[in-house]
Amino acid sequence: MASSPRTTTSGSSAPRRGDFFKYSPTFALLFAPFAWIPFAPAMLLWNALNAGALYVSLGLVLPRRAATVARAIVFLDMLGSLQNVQSNALVAALIVFTFAAYERHHTALGSLAAITGAYIKVFPLAGVSFAIFHPRKLRVAIAIVLGLVLFALLPLLATSPARLLAQYASWRAIEATDALQRGFSVMDVFEQLFHTGLSNWPIQLAGVLILVAPVVVQVWRWHDWDLRRLYLCSVLVFCVIFNHQAESPTFAIAITGVAIWFAAIARPSRWEWALLAFVAIFTILASSDLMPRAIQRDFFDRYRFKTVPLIVLWIELQRRLWFPRVREAKPS
Repeated sequence: MASSPRTTTSGSSAPRRGDFFKYSPTFALLFAPFAWIPFAPAMLLWNALNAGALYVSLGLVLPRRAATVARAIVFLDMLGSLQNVQSNALVAALIVFTFAAYERHHTALGSLAAITGAYIKVFPLAGVSFAIFHPRKLRVAIAIVLGLVLFALLPLLATSPARLLAQYASWRAIEATDALQRGFSVMDVFEQLFHTGLSNWPIQLAGVLILVAPVVVQVWRWHDWDLRRLYLCSVLVFCVIFNHQAESPTFAIAITGVAIWFAAIARPSRWEWALLAFVAIFTILASSDLMPRAIQRDFFDRYRFKTVPLIVLWIELQRRLWFPRVREAKPS
């Protein structure tokens, strides 16, 4: 990733060190400040940005005590992402920032967060759906369209139009190839169970419809803070379990959704504690040093089982979105 700005400006689509750069040319340019300083301080600053953004974002949607609980729940997965010097904690934070900004009717800031996330990894664009609760949806739509265009053209500050087009063509080719993968996702679990050879997109489309249905149908509940925050949690989990490129570090995004959901409950029931324990043992700890390597390799990696607790929790989130019972606290 550190060589990405130089790759963008040179027009080369060939990655260094035998790896593939799967981010957009715009992200390569935005990452330039980190690439132009020595590796060790750049890595520390990058990880600090990721951790700091996630820390702050949780405080925007939860009361102080609940935010502390959420930070504790997500800590191990965030640490795993930071150890791999990845962007997942930042992506999770940008999704939460989008939600928080739209909640406060900050159209420009919310759209900026969503677009920045989308140019890091495409799926954070799902955060734009939070605008369904915004009173000025047309203004949000205009901001998103203009922002997407401006960000797409931003690399022209450092490269020529021909080279930029070549970079986008390369990015599209890599994304098209990766679309055939299943990763740690619902699609992979479905394939292991039924062996249908079904493409990813029908299951992903079904996931999108299930995701948005509660907020599209229940217009009269848009004023309900519980509905809106549960929908945020649902989006965060959705972005991982329906992502065909999902890998272990990516789960920091979904665990952020789990953390917000659980921390917002004033008095968790036995069922809610059981769900959290299920996720903690079979998802959070599944890739940690606390889990024996043989079990990781022969069970969790082979059968993608660490996805299962998140699927169960996402189904529970849908139930609560449709049939609300638990009342949650607003952030202070």
